[in-house]
Amino acid sequence: MEPDSKEKIVTKQEAIIWLKNWIPKVESSTIYQNLDYSKEEYFEELLESTYELEIKFGYVIKWFAVRVDKD
Repeated sequence: MEPDSKEKIVTKQEAIIWLKNWIPKVESSTIYQNLDYSKEEYFEELLESTYELEIKFGYVIKWFAVRVDKD
């Protein structure tokens, strides 16, 4: 969920791409600046272990995972 945006349901791969686009926009000095973003495993772990990311003061993006079973 992004501020001023509608909620979207995406695949795991789409979520990883979305997160890869947001990480470089983080303004504050964080652990994210020292990580190797070329590894897909990093983003999978981040998606599953963290549920929000502050891009700049007062601007936080959030996500959550749900399982959608095919009928």
